[in-house]
Amino acid sequence: MTRIRLIAILAAFGFAACDKPTPEDCEKALRNMQRLLNTDNLGTTASLQGEVRRCRGGSSKEAVACAIKANTLEELKACDFEKTGHAGSNSSK
Repeated sequence: MTRIRLIAILAAFGFAACDKPTPEDCEKALRNMQRLLNTDNLGTTASLQGEVRRCRGGSSKEAVACAIKANTLEELKACDFEKTGHAGSNSSK
């Protein structure tokens, strides 16, 4: 019985990880957001890597893909990506 529970728990974690975006996609989304906000020259590589970690932990693949494709601030605002607080130092909303 314990083995079945362990397998069920591991399967649940596996399914949850399936929606985790890649570090590369998070970086693309963050760089696109910085470009749209005209803040692409303000961040350091170290701070961007911190944001990538936050993105991977709190964003879905769908939200990140939306943020990568956004061409305007309105499109970016429609993504769940920005709503999770991934605006770096500009998240004082």
